[in-house]
Amino acid sequence: MEQSHSNIADASYKVLVLGETCVGKTALINCLVGREFRSSMLPTIGVDFVKKTFNVDGARIQLAVWDTAGQERFRSITKMQYRGAQGIVLVYDVTNPSTFTHLSYWMNSINNIARKEISHSHNHLEPVPIVLIGNKIDLKDRIKVSTSKGKKLAAREMAFEFFETSAKTGENVQLVFERLAYHITDICNPQLMSQYYPNLTIPEEITKAELNDSPPFKLFKFQPATIEYAENIGQSEESMNSTKGPICNC
Repeated sequence: MEQSHSNIADASYKVLVLGETCVGKTALINCLVGREFRSSMLPTIGVDFVKKTFNVDGARIQLAVWDTAGQERFRSITKMQYRGAQGIVLVYDVTNPSTFTHLSYWMNSINNIARKEISHSHNHLEPVPIVLIGNKIDLKDRIKVSTSKGKKLAAREMAFEFFETSAKTGENVQLVFERLAYHITDICNPQLMSQYYPNLTIPEEITKAELNDSPPFKLFKFQPATIEYAENIGQSEESMNSTKGPICNC
């Protein structure tokens, strides 16, 4: 069936979800596309990805979200997947301090390897948007990594945003990817957004005090739209067979 014009995205971006094994990367992505939460899951082997489209301030932005293996023996595969990525979600488990400590590996990987690959499709004059996630906050009695530690790390590593999430309850999961879609678009294709002011100047008759007293511009709005996903992809994006899936209500 021919795709209708209304379903065509204005832009599509590749996003990687990185972190140690068993931090909940797959569960987060499953929640994003409305799949059922499972408390026990096998570690990801290779890579899978899903697609989801958001309305970002009037622009239809599609994210191709890649679920990567956290196990060390698969990290060579993960490195290849950096090519063409325009955003990164970095995940740790708030109940497992070692996954927080090992974020240093992933940050070094991003700085030393990913940026070379990302530069092929990213605006190399701007930083690659990174969102840091502390997952599994539904396990309140087992939390060992405080919110303040997560915020400090995000600030130190210049992550664009920090969230604590639960793939089980859906808390903040949708928001993470909505915000990342906004940040990538703001860097790569800001002209797509309705609140784009490339040559904005303030008229002389508007004083600084008047500007401060005025309501802020509405910078963005999000309306989740369509979802597509594919499983067990291997290394070729072109070989993907997409199917429709339900919209996540979390």
